[in-house]
Amino acid sequence: MTMQNPVASSASRRRVAPPPAAAAAELDELARAAEAAGFHVEGLALARALADDAVLARLKRILFAPEALAEAKRRARRIEFIAEGPLPPALLLEPSAKSQPIYRQVVDYALCKGCRLCIQVCPKRVYSDDGFGKPDEQRRDEECTGNSQCAQCIYICPERAISLEMVNPLHESTLFVELPNPYAADAAANPAPADFAVANPIAVSGGLTFEPYDAEDLKAANTVLDEAGFHPLLETLGVAGHFVDSRDPEGELARWARENGRAPELVLRAARLLYRALPALPGLTQGQYDFGTILNAVIDEVLHADIEIDSAGGRQRLAGLVGEARVNQAYLGAKRRPIGGLLPPGTSTAWKTPYGNEVPVYTRLEKCLGPECALCVTHCPEGGGGETSAIRIVPLVPAGTMPALVRGLQAHLLKMDGSHAAIGDMEDLFGKQPFVFEVDPDYCKSCGICISCCPHDVIEGAPRQFELGEQA
Repeated sequence: MTMQNPVASSASRRRVAPPPAAAAAELDELARAAEAAGFHVEGLALARALADDAVLARLKRILFAPEALAEAKRRARRIEFIAEGPLPPALLLEPSAKSQPIYRQVVDYALCKGCRLCIQVCPKRVYSDDGFGKPDEQRRDEECTGNSQCAQCIYICPERAISLEMVNPLHESTLFVELPNPYAADAAANPAPADFAVANPIAVSGGLTFEPYDAEDLKAANTVLDEAGFHPLLETLGVAGHFVDSRDPEGELARWARENGRAPELVLRAARLLYRALPALPGLTQGQYDFGTILNAVIDEVLHADIEIDSAGGRQRLAGLVGEARVNQAYLGAKRRPIGGLLPPGTSTAWKTPYGNEVPVYTRLEKCLGPECALCVTHCPEGGGGETSAIRIVPLVPAGTMPALVRGLQAHLLKMDGSHAAIGDMEDLFGKQPFVFEVDPDYCKSCGICISCCPHDVIEGAPRQFELGEQA
């Protein structure tokens, strides 16, 4: 199946007028003046793309006025422009706090005894063995999260031979300037069912495009439907399955007909009529569809009503019937099947899990890198971080500030959406928890994968609480 890139396409296909070139040039002048005043300015490419005349006027008044810069300099030496929400791929840049070394590891090799404890304990694999049990001089400095967030190498060293120092004092405190994002505003104006990228960044809902196929040969046609992303669900013997995977489509339709009091030949006729008309139906999107509902509707409202599906009105009518049967859930570009023998997502609400009754509890969030790691979310077999997942990250601050906060750096936030009227309105984020985790015990299977994959030992297991008196 061809996978789309919903994050990129969702933002890049939106037509947002670029700011005037004069505004970008004036912004460059203001940035140079700020750098002359002792600031280091980052994110200018983003600011040039998003700062229209209104935003530029606000920046000149609130941030770049001489008295405002003087006030800002008492708080920070770095200015970084950020924005929340979907952006075109060209504007998605790594924050310097993630891509550049912030801390340097100072090792006193005269004291080091080559015990390898620092190499073994480092959760980010900053150190490597030099061949004699000592940390090599070539290290992954950019991965180090410093004294306040980790410092495990310092604590474990029996000789006190390791210390950490900041590479550039400029990183110690940053003023993050959050710009209005017209791409996010445009996305929010669209209802989520029309574009699942609004609600779920990995979900897709592209239009249906089919390669040519023979509607009389259901098995061969199912392969084409599967590749296109049209997945009809048909319930037989009390179990809903993917009809495109059926080894005997005609036999399965006959079984469904008997279970639902329908004539098998009429059901087969309805299925072939649908398959013949499907490539020409307007407005349908990728996803799962209740095939039983579609078959009943085609029999009762198309075949019995003698609707001519080759006409524009007939195609519109049939498209409406099929669209009403679309399963209302985020479509992730693949049929939901059990993975590795585990129960399918969402089935643990039946309390049939054989794995245990413990659920994850995040006890050491000060060590967590959140979205920079997110192994607990991506490894969880129950979803992928969406609203029906067992584990979700809930941001409490703008995403652009998180790399600084998880490294224990000072961060201030100044918004250009009108909520901050002066430089003194900036928010002090230092010490604030940038995110929390939500765990849904109804979806958790107690498999323990999140606990075992966490590199910082942030997660522990705790007994699942059964609120039986509150269950419907």
